Amino acid sequence: MRDIVILHENEEWLVPLRAEFEKRGVQAKEWFLDTGVIPFSELPEDAVYYNRMSASSHTRGHRFAPELTRMALTWLENSNRTVVNGTRVLALEVCKLSQYAALQKAGLNVPKTQAVVGKELLTEAAEKFAEWPLILKPNRGGKGLGVIKFDDVAGLKSYINSDDYEEPLDGIWLLQEYIQPKQPHITRSEFVGQKFVYAVNVNTEQGFELCPADVCSVDDAFCPTSEAPADGNQPNKFTITQRFNDHEIIFALEAFLKANDIDVAGIEFIEDAKGELYVYDVNTNTNYNQSAEREAGVKKTGMGALADYLISLAQ
Repeated sequence: MRDIVILHENEEWLVPLRAEFEKRGVQAKEWFLDTGVIPFSELPEDAVYYNRMSASSHTRGHRFAPELTRMALTWLENSNRTVVNGTRVLALEVCKLSQYAALQKAGLNVPKTQAVVGKELLTEAAEKFAEWPLILKPNRGGKGLGVIKFDDVAGLKSYINSDDYEEPLDGIWLLQEYIQPKQPHITRSEFVGQKFVYAVNVNTEQGFELCPADVCSVDDAFCPTSEAPADGNQPNKFTITQRFNDHEIIFALEAFLKANDIDVAGIEFIEDAKGELYVYDVNTNTNYNQSAEREAGVKKTGMGALADYLISLAQ
């Protein structure tokens, strides 16, 4: 059995995966990518390399982690090593507009979106967009960072001219139509090895100012890995649902994953009042809610499925 090497920049996200490996008598290696050297002229170890780099790495002080990871993945792929979620996947992780293009090409609905570079152009672009309310979100964000819903142009102008305004990391803003959900939740579908594992509804009734499409708040209060709600009193925001187990959108998403060489992902979609489903986010660095898994009594957890998949590749 070859070694398994996990490329990452967040120790906390690896805790449940380490536990699953330990249950199976396997210990994976870890490659922390924040700063480092890529020995491109040398031959890398013949192992299974799993990329868990996130677009939100800069929120943890790891500004250039995705760029360094891209160099590492380029080196590994150039040496024909086994890579799970390679350079093509990383490019999608850090660019939402590229996600929408790939999703549309696969025949999936995405919200109407425009890209804007330049603070001075946002108001005019929003007025021409003529979709109110609308969402302003960074093209490269993570954890719902910088995602704001505006009901009118006055609110947008006020934000742009306030001290709260911050340029997105890559300089690109996305203006996006707000999809009013039929029910107060979004749905996140989990895939491992390009196969559907389960879907989870994420409640959005707390009234936070983020688009329901982006449930993770900046302080991780809504992070899917949380064992319990932040205040300890509210019910779990995450509920595994059987509704989409044999739904056509799951088959379409599996085809999308295969077409884009994505092995592991959590893909979020929302249902509007008419019953139309819109896909709006592809998380190639995915986490799982253990409380929801226990409550639903799932036969195989998300991290368990992931550990088994990586071990099967290593064998």
